[in-house]
Amino acid sequence: MMGGNWGKVLKVDLTSGTTQEVEIPEKDYRDFLGGSGLAAKWFFDNECWKDEPLSPENPLMIMNGPLSGTNLPGVSRLAFCARSPLTGIWGEASMGGHFAPQLKRTGYDGIIFTGASDKPVYLYLSDEKAEIRDASHLWGKDNYETEELLREEVGDKRAQVVSIGPAGENMVKFACVMNDRGSTAGRCGMGAVMGSKKLKAVVVRGNAKVPIADEAAFKEAREKMNELLKFSLVADGLRNFGSNVHMEYGMAISDVPTKNWQVAYWDKGPGELGGTAVAESILTKNHSCYACPISCKRIVEVKSGPYAIEEGPGSEYEAAAALGTLQFMDDREANHKANELCNRYGMDVISCGSTLAYATEAFEKGLITESDTAGMKLGWNQPETLLELIRMTAMREGIGNDLADGTRAMSEKYGGKEMAIHVKGLECPMHDPRCFWAMALTYATSIRGACHCADANLYVELGVLDIREMGVKRTWPYSTKGKAAQTVAAQKKGVIANSAVICEYAWNAAGGHIGEMNMMLKSLTGFDYTFDEMLKVGDRIWYIKRALGNLMGATREEDQLPKRILEPHVEGITSSLHLAAYPQFLSLLPLQMIKSEGFIKTTGNILAKFLYPNIDKMLTSMNYLPNFSRRRKKLERGDQAERQKKTVAFDKMLQEFYQLRDIDSQGRPSRRRLEELGLKDVAEALHS
Repeated sequence: MMGGNWGKVLKVDLTSGTTQEVEIPEKDYRDFLGGSGLAAKWFFDNECWKDEPLSPENPLMIMNGPLSGTNLPGVSRLAFCARSPLTGIWGEASMGGHFAPQLKRTGYDGIIFTGASDKPVYLYLSDEKAEIRDASHLWGKDNYETEELLREEVGDKRAQVVSIGPAGENMVKFACVMNDRGSTAGRCGMGAVMGSKKLKAVVVRGNAKVPIADEAAFKEAREKMNELLKFSLVADGLRNFGSNVHMEYGMAISDVPTKNWQVAYWDKGPGELGGTAVAESILTKNHSCYACPISCKRIVEVKSGPYAIEEGPGSEYEAAAALGTLQFMDDREANHKANELCNRYGMDVISCGSTLAYATEAFEKGLITESDTAGMKLGWNQPETLLELIRMTAMREGIGNDLADGTRAMSEKYGGKEMAIHVKGLECPMHDPRCFWAMALTYATSIRGACHCADANLYVELGVLDIREMGVKRTWPYSTKGKAAQTVAAQKKGVIANSAVICEYAWNAAGGHIGEMNMMLKSLTGFDYTFDEMLKVGDRIWYIKRALGNLMGATREEDQLPKRILEPHVEGITSSLHLAAYPQFLSLLPLQMIKSEGFIKTTGNILAKFLYPNIDKMLTSMNYLPNFSRRRKKLERGDQAERQKKTVAFDKMLQEFYQLRDIDSQGRPSRRRLEELGLKDVAEALHS
């Protein structure tokens, strides 16, 4: 018996206004799980790589996984997939919130939209009917308004809505899709694909019971995962400070991009924008995705002033950095206002913040002038300018029309490609490869472009995740040794999580072990994977996505990083500090092995009250120790030997990665490797 899935998706042709059920073979579920993995298989089978990103033929796939929407912790996620208008290659974005469980209860594993409507529409889907409805009255409204109006319109407060705002309507190439005000399918411009189809929103409400292969085993799996999270200090940190718990530690080790990746350390980052600062000032409560015990989302309120916002979703780490430190802006309230505007308009905070940071530096250096900006003067730490540029970008107004095409397009028009921090056209997330060398491989070899969620490297480097079960040791941050093998292992875990589908915060906070993943999948689907079979699934999904990228034009030439984020900061903060920070006293894994509620509660309180608020000061004070100070001064003096030593040895790691992955000189997986994974048809399409 196959549980966890319904065996079918709903296909919606927006050109004809018709819908039909499409059955998915059980073998595809077993081989590709669901989520972005199953989407990639369908995309390949239907030769969608031949379709342009904003053409009616490019399908938009909203896909659950076998875990999605059950009451296991951290599984209220789903994937949005299409050819990306921002990068021109395979695009995918993951969303949490409350949409996945309602979609699951409609009796479908996903929705595939093809064609394009000639007027704005939305889809209403329940377990009884599917209707394409007029959305002309919603066109132009922001995501918050749209969600509220649609719940009223369908007459059910429990209905869940995903929608686009003005940015998606205007086909801003990094437009996102929103649910629950603060849950985002952010990357790769999936909102622009919806906009090109005149699809304003999707509303779902279901009552069907999710099929479970083994109810007793499922209950046991749920209890075990909840137990693991109960004793997880990682989960405790996320609960107390959200994902922005990383700001204080990250800034201390120069992992927080600042002033468009030019500054290694800025004390106002953690001091004004960090998770503890937010918790002590504008935080009102926590919020969680469906059935998740962590509750890492921040609900904030700014009651008055120029940046007043009603109680609602606050900045997560990526927004705190991309719309804060990256702009060299230390105004906490303005940062949260910028985040709210991106949510309302529907724009990815990473791509938006990165593009604006590029524009600011380009203006500073004379590449963009006042004649381009209609007299507006761009500059660092200018909150009002930042907010206005966000609005102009969403509306494609003035210079915003160029900004809406992203960093790569901006640098091609105005110059300064060394200031445009992206890979394959996708702007880099807010983690610095100079801090964790493995992230250089993560960004360069990620299928969709620069991405920190496509593999588990970040969590391995931070000491949160152990990959020894896969026969791979955690590596030293500033060494090439073992980096390629670590990255391959991390990619297997990443694609499994994104196809199963489970939140990487929850899974990694619970240990991130393949054994627990198999336990959950077997209880739901009945598929009895061996350990090696599960890893093979991870490989199969990675390789079909890599091949899709090749079919859409990606080669080895695109597996490159901007020079700026490979060379050491002049200040030398990263090179000195991380040597002290790396030893696993900062890894919480050993403490989590002590299964005592009292111990975990006491330790969690100590961490929350003393360690997290002071970790920045604790670590930066080590910079004054003689050994670290000497190295920093060498970099400040421009010592070439020291600079070379601290420059990320990227090319060597990349060549080793290609060998392990069996990637040829054009950047394609070998025919042999594809055929070993049962992808003979993919090999034929790629190598014919």
